[in-house]
Amino acid sequence: MITADPTLTKSTRVYRELRRDITNGVYKPGEQLVRRTMLKKYAVSLSIVNEALSRLTHDGLIEQSERESARVIEPCEERMYNDLMLREAIERQVVRLLAEKASPETLQGLLLDAQSLDRWIVTEGANITLHLEFHLKMARATGYTSLEETLRPLGMRSMLVARWIESQSLHHPPDFHEELVRAIMTRDPIVADEKMRAHLHYKEEMKKSAQLGAAEKSPAKMPD
Repeated sequence: MITADPTLTKSTRVYRELRRDITNGVYKPGEQLVRRTMLKKYAVSLSIVNEALSRLTHDGLIEQSERESARVIEPCEERMYNDLMLREAIERQVVRLLAEKASPETLQGLLLDAQSLDRWIVTEGANITLHLEFHLKMARATGYTSLEETLRPLGMRSMLVARWIESQSLHHPPDFHEELVRAIMTRDPIVADEKMRAHLHYKEEMKKSAQLGAAEKSPAKMPD
């Protein structure tokens, strides 16, 4: 049964619990979400379960076939890289717009949110939902709703699939998101754009640096 929270609708509570379980690995990639099981687990109606599943589909976390079966998305490197390419295009445009047009109050609010998120990551570890919500808030702050709507499923899916495929051993700097907002606060769209590119490719660049360092430390192999 879903936990009681009078401030939320039943469908929202089911949606949030399913989203949490998917992102935390309770439901595995490719695992089917059986409606009959969820009806018993959450003690709600079929319409509420269907509404929650529709929201998860919009988030890019599950796929539903024509027969209405639902399953958690599976890792796919090709789709992940396609998602990352489109996500990067959107997010780099977001920071350029913010650098050019956002009010001081908006940027100050984003800075406080970034600092809060960075503290959470340091003390509690990475959290896909909190991370994505921060990036969506930046997109929302541009005033262009299509940016947020397009980014939501791309961001959630790319972050989750990256977690399944890639090593999670690399950690972000303690001011990872704060530095991003401070780049936007320079009011230079080029600076903001370059910082977002570096932000999105941080793990990739750190892995390359680690591999290069390991190669340099390895003793040269003597010829036979």
